[in-house]
Amino acid sequence: MARILIIDDEAPARKRLQKLLSDSTLASLVSEVHTAEDGVHALQIMETERFDILLLDIQMPGLDGFDVLDRVDPEIRPVVIFTTAFDDYAIRAFEANAVDYLLKPIRADRLKKALERARTLLGHTKDHDDRLGTLLEWIDSQAIT
Repeated sequence: MARILIIDDEAPARKRLQKLLSDSTLASLVSEVHTAEDGVHALQIMETERFDILLLDIQMPGLDGFDVLDRVDPEIRPVVIFTTAFDDYAIRAFEANAVDYLLKPIRADRLKKALERARTLLGHTKDHDDRLGTLLEWIDSQAIT
């Protein structure tokens, strides 16, 4: 189950995503949902909270979605699903390693597929981290002192 941060400057868009995430078909994929009304607020939240997935709008006042990603420490950067009304940023979004690119109005079935893709990626990342940790422990145990 994933901790999700919705970042969107439009209150109706945030509420719609929250409603979709609380739907019975998606609720099993989600443990917590937080919201931020702009990029600055999102960065403030991420200073103290860790999230698995960002549902990130692109065009926002102040910091746009790409600015937010540029300012998030890569070590703690969540999986990103862009949520936008504009299709012109898709290539740039995937170059920024987005897992998916959802056009508004967002349909429940598309959101579910995006979350499942993100969950799969998170599982692979955790598995990779666990294996890397085991390997590093083994290397440390083999070190000659």
